[in-house]
Amino acid sequence: MACHGPGEIKLIKVIKSDERQYLDAKDQLTWKTFDDENTTDPLKNSFGILKVLNEEILSPGGGFILHTKKDLVVVTYVREGVIVYKSYGEEPIKLETKDFGRNNSAEDTNQYAFNTSESEEAHVFQAGFKMDECSGACEDDGPKQKVVKQLFTHAERQGVLRLIASSDGRLSSLSLKQDVQIYSSFAGKGNHIAYELKPSRTAWLHVVKGQISLNDLQLQTGDGVGFTEESSVSFTSKGPTEILLFDLCESKVQEKVASKGKLQTAEAR
Repeated sequence: MACHGPGEIKLIKVIKSDERQYLDAKDQLTWKTFDDENTTDPLKNSFGILKVLNEEILSPGGGFILHTKKDLVVVTYVREGVIVYKSYGEEPIKLETKDFGRNNSAEDTNQYAFNTSESEEAHVFQAGFKMDECSGACEDDGPKQKVVKQLFTHAERQGVLRLIASSDGRLSSLSLKQDVQIYSSFAGKGNHIAYELKPSRTAWLHVVKGQISLNDLQLQTGDGVGFTEESSVSFTSKGPTEILLFDLCESKVQEKVASKGKLQTAEAR
């Protein structure tokens, strides 16, 4: 979906929940917002530096493997349940409900997660960001696998955009050493939330649970929307809702797309 304004092109990309890649294994359900095997549509295999956005439901005793084909910064969110997370070359770490964990993953390595409960499912989200783009805020010379975790309660995310992760670890957020900011929010019916985007920034909004109204779009659980060349992200919740918001530097691919769009708009005039 493209929205045109005077002298510029604004892009809003929507991926509905049922458009995600769905995998049903014995002890694991997976929904992939981005399909890394899609080579024909660059907006379906990633959104700029956001290369991975997966939702996982693990049966009691079940687990999953995240194989990283590139050097990635990986953020894991345990929405419900308790998992043991094993990063390549590191000791396992326990992540519990409302925990967010961060680790750097080297190219062609595996990350493992296991549901430790014998009776309850675990509900997990993972986001992965490419390391070699937007590296101005990155202080590390290479990937380090150590997992760092932080608890963010429901109360501190209620009705506000709580900063979960940032390039510098401000406001007690996870430090990514990457030009990315992640926010989480729980909103009640009728709550309106607005977020200003700085120039040359893009954003991805994912509806974890619930329904929201965003401009003329009606989005629900599992839907995602990407913003390029927008000045803000603004939505109203239609009921109890949880969202994740990713504020991203503009990747090299997005810069080329935006420049091409502006050139075509100018030629049309």
